[in-house]
Amino acid sequence: MKTTVIATVVALAATSTSAMDFSVAGQTLSIGADSDINYTTGVEDWEWELTPSAGLTAMGIGLSVATDIDMLELDEGDIFQGLDFTAKYEIPSTYINLYTEVSTNADLEFGDVTVGAMVSF
Repeated sequence: MKTTVIATVVALAATSTSAMDFSVAGQTLSIGADSDINYTTGVEDWEWELTPSAGLTAMGIGLSVATDIDMLELDEGDIFQGLDFTAKYEIPSTYINLYTEVSTNADLEFGDVTVGAMVSF
């Protein structure tokens, strides 16, 4: 049991990632990744999802693309599940963000488009 706890702590500590921002022609290009490792009791299930992403912010509009990779099932052949595209715009001097999202499957066929507004307070 003690070995399992130590291995878990080491695995959790090893999943940190960092993003990089680059200035390109006066705009900001961001490249990074999120790593989420978790354990669900009851069903005793480990999950480790890596989400690499890239984004560009220009004239107040944020454009990004990301994909999810199940790190525990890399050897099963279904690594690429598709891409998630997002566009966001914060209306100046308000707490309102407008956004649209669309995803593709592994064959890069587009799904439904989501359009919305988010209010923060």
